[in-house]
Amino acid sequence: MEIDRGDRIAPPPSPERSRVWIGALVAISAALGLAVVVAPELGDFLRREAYTAAEAVGAPTPADEYAPLYARLEMEPLRAGLVASPKISAPLAKLLREPCDKRAIAALAEALIVEGEERVAARGYSGFAAACPDSAIEKGRAGELFLRIGDAEGALKIADALISEQPIQPDFHYLRARTLFAAKRYDAAIGEYKTAIELFHDRAKVHERLFVELANAYVAVGKPCDAAFTLFSWIALDPTRRGTPGARKRVEEYGALGCRNLPAFDEPKKL
Repeated sequence: MEIDRGDRIAPPPSPERSRVWIGALVAISAALGLAVVVAPELGDFLRREAYTAAEAVGAPTPADEYAPLYARLEMEPLRAGLVASPKISAPLAKLLREPCDKRAIAALAEALIVEGEERVAARGYSGFAAACPDSAIEKGRAGELFLRIGDAEGALKIADALISEQPIQPDFHYLRARTLFAAKRYDAAIGEYKTAIELFHDRAKVHERLFVELANAYVAVGKPCDAAFTLFSWIALDPTRRGTPGARKRVEEYGALGCRNLPAFDEPKKL
């Protein structure tokens, strides 16, 4: 059979052409390496894309090594694209070596929050608190995050557990009060707000927001007078500093909702 010229096997590339291709590849690799050094964000982007692509086809990635940590923290495995970020992989690696490192779990949670993964961060804190002693702070942060994303049920479970462990800690009752308010369980929230205020040894140091939130709970159940008198109580703790025009205006606004015969500001009513 006669071989057509079009079927002829192409000759191998010349040594000079091969050197050109090799040189080009080396130059590209060097350029990428330089870009990663000069712009770390580019390195993070390239790493994230590579991890994500590998995960999409079921290929193993360095993110898989953290499986034991996920199991201990009782959280779902993080997406490979997230683990590609050193701000996430570094605290993961630290927690793999030091399971109860508080700075590492805080760094991991903050990095996840930046990525918009508040729920994942909350679960990480919660799992850490369950596995490590003396972790009331981390458990409280989990509750705050659940509350931030509107998961009142999750936040309430955390608050209940904290109060069970430390029943005279006012911050935990305050967390439960805000959670109950978010769940529109206003009567229960009122009781928790009052408990939180009573547990402070020095009421003069109680922040205004507790009284304002308590007043708002009273308004929600149709008790504007109790709301107004609540703010009177806050003013009474330090009349000189707290009896500002703004505070008085807020009291008047509550009173305008249906409270008559409000006392004068020199006659504050205690809570």
